[in-house]
Amino acid sequence: MMLRSILIFLLSLMLAIGAPAIANFTPVTATTVRSNSAQSLLQQGITLYDREQFSEAIALWQQANQNFIAEQNPLGQALTLSNLSLAYQQLGQLELAQTSIEASLKLLSEATPTSDQAEIYAKALNTQGKLYWLQNQLEAALTAWQTAAQAYAQAGNQEGIAIAQINQARALQALGFTRQSADLLQQIYQQIQQQPNELKAIVLRNLGSVLRQIGDLDGSRDRLKESLAIATNPANRSLISLELGNTEWATGDRLLAIGRPAAEHLQAALNYYQQAHDLDGSLPAQLNRFSLLIAMQQTETALRQLPILEQNIQQLPTGRTAIYTAIHFTESWMKLTQSHDSDLGIAQLLATAIQQAKTLNDLRAESYALGQLGSLYEKTGQWTDAQTLTEQALLKMETIQAPEIRYRWEWQLGRLAQKENQREDAIASYQAAIATLRSIRADLLSVNPDVQFSFRDNVEPVYREFIALLLSDNSGQSPSQTQLQQAIQTVDGLQLAELENYLGCTLANLEQVSEIQDNKAAIIYPILLQNDSDDRIAIIAQFPNQPNQLIYAETSIEARSTEQTIRSLRENLEIPSRTPEVLAGAKTLYSWIIKPLEAELTQTSVETLVFVLDGALRNVPMSILHDGDRYLIESYAVAIAPRLEVFTPSPSPEALRVSIGGVGIEQTIDETEYPPILKLQEEIDRIARSVAIGTPLINQAFTIENIHQQLQTREFSAIHWKTHGTFSSDPAETYVVAYQERITANTLSDLIQVSSRSGVRPLELLVLSACETASGDNRAVLGLAGLAARTGTRSVLSTLWIAQDIPNTEFMAQFYQALSQPGITKAEAVRQAQLALIQSGYTTPHIWGNYALIGNWL
Repeated sequence: MMLRSILIFLLSLMLAIGAPAIANFTPVTATTVRSNSAQSLLQQGITLYDREQFSEAIALWQQANQNFIAEQNPLGQALTLSNLSLAYQQLGQLELAQTSIEASLKLLSEATPTSDQAEIYAKALNTQGKLYWLQNQLEAALTAWQTAAQAYAQAGNQEGIAIAQINQARALQALGFTRQSADLLQQIYQQIQQQPNELKAIVLRNLGSVLRQIGDLDGSRDRLKESLAIATNPANRSLISLELGNTEWATGDRLLAIGRPAAEHLQAALNYYQQAHDLDGSLPAQLNRFSLLIAMQQTETALRQLPILEQNIQQLPTGRTAIYTAIHFTESWMKLTQSHDSDLGIAQLLATAIQQAKTLNDLRAESYALGQLGSLYEKTGQWTDAQTLTEQALLKMETIQAPEIRYRWEWQLGRLAQKENQREDAIASYQAAIATLRSIRADLLSVNPDVQFSFRDNVEPVYREFIALLLSDNSGQSPSQTQLQQAIQTVDGLQLAELENYLGCTLANLEQVSEIQDNKAAIIYPILLQNDSDDRIAIIAQFPNQPNQLIYAETSIEARSTEQTIRSLRENLEIPSRTPEVLAGAKTLYSWIIKPLEAELTQTSVETLVFVLDGALRNVPMSILHDGDRYLIESYAVAIAPRLEVFTPSPSPEALRVSIGGVGIEQTIDETEYPPILKLQEEIDRIARSVAIGTPLINQAFTIENIHQQLQTREFSAIHWKTHGTFSSDPAETYVVAYQERITANTLSDLIQVSSRSGVRPLELLVLSACETASGDNRAVLGLAGLAARTGTRSVLSTLWIAQDIPNTEFMAQFYQALSQPGITKAEAVRQAQLALIQSGYTTPHIWGNYALIGNWL
């Protein structure tokens, strides 16, 4: 076997990634550093760095540093130390990188201030910011880049200012300061308007790239097209076209995720990649085009590209680019129909990449290539050999810090151990992979699609596979309590990762919830487990006063039928005439989720069921589940809690005071018509009978400016808006309608945060009385949860589809009336309002089931 021979050859050599995500980090020189030998060594090192020969560059720069010390040239020494830090960062040697940059900055702080000193100081701060970013110290990275921008200004370097500010914007986004990030990017855009076109084009290209990475795809496209229109340099035009292709691909992926047509954007991406290649023979564009063709299942076209790509990659000069390009190429190639010849070609490319990495003494690249070769052996069923290679890849990680690669090989070892029935080893490897993922939460938010990373493909499966492993049949025994606790923790981890991925920022200061302050609530985790042979729904339940006694049950379902059943139920719920179909689906879901728990439920005093929902189940209100005689809401109050630590369930400390408003008149905004909401005034009047309200902002008064002015008084603990709106996993499709304008997702977050009383008390309740979630979008409800999580809002109550005005007004009036009573939780108030609708004759679940309470149910 030729693959086996390649492995033996590699092991006989005693075999015991992506590019930086931050803009413009290259080694620097300065004309003021005048020393023949030291300057020559400095420049030679830069040449080697540009060739990605980092170890050789380090050796020369270490010698140059000694020469600068001997010549008492502190600026030259500081410059060299900054470059050394960059090289160490490339190799994952972050402790050495930190020592170097600290020494550089110390020298610069003691140097006489000049424009040259300011230039070197700015670049050193930029390097320090990148190091902090790699260490997940986001606040420190932001501070370093803010100081770098000031130093660039002193040096008169306009491009440097823009690059440092772009990096600041990325840090702000990762920290959750979305509006500040957007404002800074707009400021950069305004600043460059008077710059020469070629410089302006470069900065616009960087702006377009970072806008894509923080989720603003429309803004990314606009800036990149503007950049392309003024750029004249063919190499720059090629890079811009490559970025445009990446943005169009990301747009297509986002549309596909919510079930919308994406062919136009994906074809545009192919065209831009071809344009980039035509301009200067761009290999990255050629490779991205190949990968996209495979993703679009245009296999024949991709196969025609394969020989040319393989030849071009083989001709690349030795360096990290050659290694990473080969790895990314093989990742895509492995998705094509496999044959012995293709396996052999992939193995040979990876073997060459491993040897090149060894020659360069690049442990990071060597680990990446070894692990990818292990992935090939995994796919060909040679699990022992795959395990050997994967262990070697992990061994290379011991002296460097590259967690974004490490978790992949820990995950790979987990899969391999499971295939070889080594259950305990598999569990240990998955635990290690998830622990590593948690350590790089911020990094995952900014990994670029052009290094072949996606949350759906590279993060979510780690959690789901581990949950399935924990809950799998273990010699005919049910999972142990320890395994059930681990499964719950992993579900919570996945929920948090999904929220952060949706928001594009980390959620800090989460409180550990060890005990729920509600002795009448049961927490239910319905978990979708799917494979090629069958579907399963696993149920883990935690009953009150039994924190250490989890109940487990599961239901086997016909393969690939679960999501179809759930999707059909949601679609039928939106159509009033389909109550019989709704009942059929509601009975099915009841048999999956609640029936296995009936015996335990009847033996307890549970009054509220809190669901931590998974996947497509988020789209279905659990209140409509039916046991054949009655709906679930007739027996229990119901709430949704995506992750308990995000919402910290506890009773509200005081009576509500509500900021209230909405638009009831007919409007047309950007060619979209919004029909009138006739009962707006009646709803406000009836709510005012039960709770204290502010001055209502109605119709023309319901503007962003007026809302901001009212909320900034911080007099309110709740917000109630009756107006049209949509929540989607696409931020561009998430908005609430104000008077003659849309309140976008980011602006909505900013407005709600204003209402927090100096950040001390979070908003208790946000009610969206006439909004809807995007149909068919499994992550649309995540948009509501994400809004709450980002703003610190403890509970959100929203309609899920377009509500009928009269019963919706009745529901809201009944909800606030119930909520104003002592001892009534939010979940029970929702239940009483729904039962009131049913008793009033609104018996179809299309009407009364159209409500979701998300977050704190108390």
